[in-house]
Amino acid sequence: MPTVSSSPAPARAWLAALLRGAEPGPMPDEAVLLDTAQAEGVLALCHDQLRRSPTWEQYPATLRVALIRHARQEAAVDMLRAAELREVLEALARQGLPVLLLKGAALAHILYPEPYLRSRCDTDLLLPSRDDAERAWRVLETLGYERPNAISGDLIVYQLNCHKIGRGQLTHAVDVQWRLSKAALFAEVFPFTELAAAAVPVPALGPSAHSLGLVHALLMACIHRVFHLPEGNGDRLIWLYDIHRLAERFTEKHWQHFTTLAEERTVCGACLDGLSTTEAWLATSLPEAVLRRLRTGAARERFDSRQARSRWGLAWLTFRALPSTAARLRWLGQNLFPDADYMRRKYNFHHSGWLPWFYGVRIVQGVAKRLRQGR
Repeated sequence: MPTVSSSPAPARAWLAALLRGAEPGPMPDEAVLLDTAQAEGVLALCHDQLRRSPTWEQYPATLRVALIRHARQEAAVDMLRAAELREVLEALARQGLPVLLLKGAALAHILYPEPYLRSRCDTDLLLPSRDDAERAWRVLETLGYERPNAISGDLIVYQLNCHKIGRGQLTHAVDVQWRLSKAALFAEVFPFTELAAAAVPVPALGPSAHSLGLVHALLMACIHRVFHLPEGNGDRLIWLYDIHRLAERFTEKHWQHFTTLAEERTVCGACLDGLSTTEAWLATSLPEAVLRRLRTGAARERFDSRQARSRWGLAWLTFRALPSTAARLRWLGQNLFPDADYMRRKYNFHHSGWLPWFYGVRIVQGVAKRLRQGR
């Protein structure tokens, strides 16, 4: 089978065509294709799609071997992660902690024919409050989990990052959240009680496993990518494919509920951007009436998807969305001046007299990093 450009852009377009069921055309450079599929989170999906194709045997043997090896590895890793997650959920349930599975760990089991096809590196758990999240952390600690040094601040941090090394030296990462989104702009748009009322069971992960219902899952998928837009990976194919598969499951009733919630919670702009991007890449079938309502709603909102693609732009959108001057000042303070304990651990100093100096160091480093990212 002939190959073409070694640039990642054609490889991404080739993978998108494969995922939407079109004829992808000449195969890109093999090494670039594998690297791009890995970065886009669709390597196992690539194997699954090609293996079902009548042209599977026409692809280079080296590519087929690499894809088969990766798929088998992902299936084995998924089994270990599922076993660990069942243990975590059971331990939390014994302590009476209500939990909802978010994003990849949930979607893998409710959307995909095999859970290993939905690549992921962590598990996101949503709890009702910060206090419940801290209780969940203490449970995880008894299971061998640890927490890295991290900043705090009620306006900028909504999760605890926990991890441990399990069997086979496999890293298990669990993010314990008490807000739906890591993007402060959307953190409080859906309360836990509302999400829990519409939750659906995930039997494969045990009796304690529940995930967001389809409507909230699609809203979450659209909102989630906004946090990653400034990093340049908000349009990862695996995240767009989540949106695509969710949209495929929607009935007219689902779309009506989805659009109404997007309008009520002023997230039309984020939803429109997510759906439109998915439609462009994966030819997702979307009702024109839904897109029309989302465009009308987005025009009334302050959210601007183009502005959100830069860190400064997303920070400005977040700053403007805060409810008061006091909240904005507190948000600035939490971003610029993290708590002293975090600073001491990060920069390894003890005397409080060094604190102003290292605050200055942190600000200079942060500005330099953002400038590099901007370039």
